[in-house]
Amino acid sequence: MLNPELWIQGGTTLAVGMGIVFSFLVILVFAIMIMANAVAWLNKVCPVAIADAKTSKKVAKSDDSEIALVVAMAVARG
Repeated sequence: MLNPELWIQGGTTLAVGMGIVFSFLVILVFAIMIMANAVAWLNKVCPVAIADAKTSKKVAKSDDSEIALVVAMAVARG
């Protein structure tokens, strides 16, 4: 159970595994930074025109006749 050879193998496996994961994450960060710079450069070279979306805001009516009709029908029904 306290075999030093197993502890050395476990430590080696731990170090190699964590080194691989750390290396992958470092490569991933640099790849994302390179892609972000490439996209920024492409947006300068050929920008994409964004159309102004006509947003129509619905104005609430102050006419409560429909609500009064529904309430009257509910009261009349029982």
